[in-house]
Amino acid sequence: MKNFIVFSFFLLMVSCGNKEVVSEAVVEENVAIPPYDTIAVDSFSTGAMSVDIARKIKMSSVAYQDSLRDVLKKMEAEKLLQKEKEEVEKATKKGEEDLKKAEASKLKKEKDNASPEVSPSDNTVKP
Repeated sequence: MKNFIVFSFFLLMVSCGNKEVVSEAVVEENVAIPPYDTIAVDSFSTGAMSVDIARKIKMSSVAYQDSLRDVLKKMEAEKLLQKEKEEVEKATKKGEEDLKKAEASKLKKEKDNASPEVSPSDNTVKP
């Protein structure tokens, strides 16, 4: 019986010993980026699309292209109106300047006519 107890104690010690299990981690050497979108789960649902793709589709639509043309036409029309306003302002300023010059010359002529110049020979006293 003594042998039986020693044998079972020995068996218990061997079976409860610390064994380190060597496990190898599987490492994939070739990591490739898949050609499809794996980020969002909803990207594979019906009707879901990437923001970039939706933007490209919107930009290529006829309505979007027409709205761009309309905006360009409006911008050109505004530029033309601005140029016309500037030309009108320049013309009015030029007209006002010409009018002022004409008035100044009239005033100068009136002054000349109102006070005739006396020649130096007329100013001398006759004895």
